[in-house]
Amino acid sequence: MNALRYLPFAARVLRRSGPPLHLTVFVTGRCNARCRHCFHWREVAAGVAGPSAEQLGKLADSAARMGPLLWVSFGGGEPFLRADLAELAHAFGRHGLRHLAIPTNGLVEERMHEAVERILAENPELYLSVSVSFDGPEAIHDSIRQVPGGHARSRASVKRLKEQQRRHPRLGVGILVTLTSENELVLSRHLEELVDELHPDNVTLNLARGTAMEPHLLKVDLDRYRELVATKAKLVREKRLPYFDFPLARLAVARDELMYEQVEHQARGLNGRFKPCTAAELSAVVFENGSVHPCEILGREIGNLNAVDWDLEKLWHSQQAAELRREILATRCACTWECAQADNVLFDARSWPRLLAKSLRR
Repeated sequence: MNALRYLPFAARVLRRSGPPLHLTVFVTGRCNARCRHCFHWREVAAGVAGPSAEQLGKLADSAARMGPLLWVSFGGGEPFLRADLAELAHAFGRHGLRHLAIPTNGLVEERMHEAVERILAENPELYLSVSVSFDGPEAIHDSIRQVPGGHARSRASVKRLKEQQRRHPRLGVGILVTLTSENELVLSRHLEELVDELHPDNVTLNLARGTAMEPHLLKVDLDRYRELVATKAKLVREKRLPYFDFPLARLAVARDELMYEQVEHQARGLNGRFKPCTAAELSAVVFENGSVHPCEILGREIGNLNAVDWDLEKLWHSQQAAELRREILATRCACTWECAQADNVLFDARSWPRLLAKSLRR
């Protein structure tokens, strides 16, 4: 993969207006777990069907007409429950998508590994990252996800993904952990255990957010969040956690460090380091029913793709979208959603001196 392919995106640091660079697409509400901290639990409980392959093809085509996408993430539900997931990936990959991220619970084993093989074979320019979720040691994990034996199955899935990675250097294998009130006292220690056993390329840290099935799980001690972030930094520093192997990865590591700072500041209600939100300018979220939102948290709709035959360009340039962008800016809208904060850091010119300094030190 060539680092020069990333140059077209650099201008958006100075010019926010333009096509989206980052889409999160909820491909299904169906899931084979019932995570008690999940913000999307109502859709999961209802088993909401996702868009058809034809609809996502139209979405990908319209996004490509607007300009190249840097990053697409498939959300859910459990994405690998879709038998046509590789087809959905190719809808974007055929237009030169750089990165596709798929978070998973690792409990759809055979279909997951088959889909990974197809996605990499059919999209030779794509970097695919698959991250398997863990919520603490076995008893806590299985209790939160309500799947007996789920922790062991998820560990086995990571190990098999690492075997696939030996044949496919464009596959990144990560793990994802979410801090809740139920695991906050043990998650940092367990993260080290997971990294030493599974040897992932990266760890994604999430702070429980939104409207959980059991709201008490959201009441997290933020000192424990800081501890978790410090644990990841130590793992990187000690070279036990290498990060994904793609061009400009050092910059991505630096971005993540600053992003975790932003998340903690927002969670503590400290606005001294506020960064204008790029949601609805650089990114958008497409839910299962075609509803397009600026992010997962705000609860405001730009429009519905079903009304425009899944042509995102028509919604993106609508009056409603323009008004929502102005509102986000005027109200200094901010949240703890990591994906939004990562974009806010990376595409804020004021962050670049620190980003470059951290990158060069690596």
